[in-house]
Amino acid sequence: MKILFTHRYFWPDTAPYGVILKSIVSHFAQTDHGVHVFASKLSYRDVGGDVPTEMASVDIRRCWVFHENKKNPVTRALNVLIYCLGLFFHVLRLRPDVVTAATFPPVLAAWSASLAARIVGAKFIYHMMDIHPDVSQISGGLLGRAPFANVLRWLDNQTLRRASAIVVLSQDMANTLAGRGLGELPIHVINNFMLDSDEAQDPPREWVKDSAKTRVIFAGNLGRFQNLPLLAEGVATCFDTHPDLELMFLGDGAALAELRARWGDHPQVTFAPFLPFAQAKALIADADIGLVSLNRDIYRVAYPSKMLTYLGLGVPVLALVEPESALAGEVSANGLGAVPEAATAEAIGVALRKVLGAGDSPALVKSWYTDKATKDVAMKHWMSVLEALREDRG
Repeated sequence: MKILFTHRYFWPDTAPYGVILKSIVSHFAQTDHGVHVFASKLSYRDVGGDVPTEMASVDIRRCWVFHENKKNPVTRALNVLIYCLGLFFHVLRLRPDVVTAATFPPVLAAWSASLAARIVGAKFIYHMMDIHPDVSQISGGLLGRAPFANVLRWLDNQTLRRASAIVVLSQDMANTLAGRGLGELPIHVINNFMLDSDEAQDPPREWVKDSAKTRVIFAGNLGRFQNLPLLAEGVATCFDTHPDLELMFLGDGAALAELRARWGDHPQVTFAPFLPFAQAKALIADADIGLVSLNRDIYRVAYPSKMLTYLGLGVPVLALVEPESALAGEVSANGLGAVPEAATAEAIGVALRKVLGAGDSPALVKSWYTDKATKDVAMKHWMSVLEALREDRG
């Protein structure tokens, strides 16, 4: 089959989904499928001019967009329009057998790809990293308010009905889609996997962990929807009783300024900048505990993919999520770390002490990841989805 994988960002752009998609594309490029990719020009971060941009046996097409500027809403909106139009017409020209799209740009990219797929008779796979406009409604974003949310949900429901397969990251997300009242949907739960890095690189020496320290790390986007101020307060309740404890924030994002204002001068809190995963990987693997934190109800519409990075590197987790979530149940049932009983600093401190005292956690984590969450495990599920679509096409 001729498969077209699409996303706004694709390797060597460092957007997490762009890196995940590279692994999926690389896998199918080694099969009898014809593999194509459509993305925008490199624009997520400056990756330099000496990095490879082509892959063997993969046809990669990139559309032009304006230089990315997250502080300019007009430019961002124009880029969404340019990308979605380019995606729509590329599907019409290529006439693939299968088209995939994820959830960025939210709703519109998948709607455009699914409509074009319907026109050319292609199967459409909706790979949902999160669920819109529900994410914005829960987090209080502009797109979650009427009338925007009503229009976006109407469009997204069209996409869901057109999809031949819908891939979500958790059972919680599957339950949310089932609650839309669209009848039986072709939903598959296939989680992501630890990000790949082409080669390991030593991180800057100033961020390497002191052997005398016990490091608790939050790695990734320091976003508004992750309850990070509360998480930091909870970790701080252990500072006095654990003077060797160090809290590291690795990355940048909207919450960075608030976190620095509160903790920038604390001797047990460290801030490290965004690093390419090839460098960040070593810092994460050397940490003793990985932190995951979501605002209330976000677990219903998204899954923190950093979980798989921590677990893939053998790092136990402290997950600040609702105890009733499937994510919390997975952590607790498999000895992968601990979940606070409530969203309070005191409960976070109790859970952290539990993980600090569990000496066998790294071994349990590695065993679970090998059995349940490696890239090979995920790709077996992806292969079964594609084979079912091939059979359906006859």
